Amino acid sequence: MDSENAIVPYRESASTGQESGSAKGWFGWLKDMLPGQNRAKAADETHAQARFTTVWISREAGSGSDIVARQVAARLNWRIYNEEFVEIISRRMQVSVDMIKSLDELAPGMIQDWILPLREQHYAPQETYMDHLEHLIREVGHVGEAVMVGRGAGFLLPEDRTLRVRIIAPEVNRAARMADRMGVSNRTARRMTRDLDRRRNQFDWAIYRKESSDPHNYHMTLDTTALGIPLCVDMITLAVIRGFPPGSFTAQKVVRTEARESGDTSRSVTPASESSSDSM
Repeated sequence: MDSENAIVPYRESASTGQESGSAKGWFGWLKDMLPGQNRAKAADETHAQARFTTVWISREAGSGSDIVARQVAARLNWRIYNEEFVEIISRRMQVSVDMIKSLDELAPGMIQDWILPLREQHYAPQETYMDHLEHLIREVGHVGEAVMVGRGAGFLLPEDRTLRVRIIAPEVNRAARMADRMGVSNRTARRMTRDLDRRRNQFDWAIYRKESSDPHNYHMTLDTTALGIPLCVDMITLAVIRGFPPGSFTAQKVVRTEARESGDTSRSVTPASESSSDSM
């Protein structure tokens, strides 16, 4: 064993052997054993870290998840990744954004699953997209301070470091929001929401073997119709803030979105420790 790293019993060195039983030696040992000293030492040795370093939002189509995600990111002063996933991957693959959108959250087909292992040297565009998506999600998760929407990102990142949120709403409300956004009839919007939900559910199951609608896969499930978008944003933001060590996350960093838009940054969400694709 390396003598420098070996664990030796507590005793005075040879040069101070005459003091081994002295009050000085025992005083030093007692000082190290005091609870206050141990806490101080632990605080110095352990770098304070946040409970959640990223937020992942899974969503039902038309639930207003994009609005929630962007307001949470604005409150926390974190980066947002939703359509940004598509834009970054299109640049890295050097293809059009429209092409990546056609592949986005699309589960691999049975024929592709059967052919690709036989022709590993010829990657299909969707397989290349999946490689880039996985790498990008891991990069974002490693850096932290980001809000990610969809793409099963939270299933890929460590659960203990990623706040997993599911945003839902009744179908009638989601269809109405979709119809207003897309300029289509409610009947068409209802069919679009179902198709988009089916596509996303199949993607999560095919890639991660996870059920998108299972509430046990999330830390919280929020209904934007029942709670309202502002309250959903408040709850997610507060969950992140409460996960920070006392004093490490100041209230000044979390400015209310409405205050920022009005130019009044005096209002903020204060942690308790410091006080007594698309909207689809």
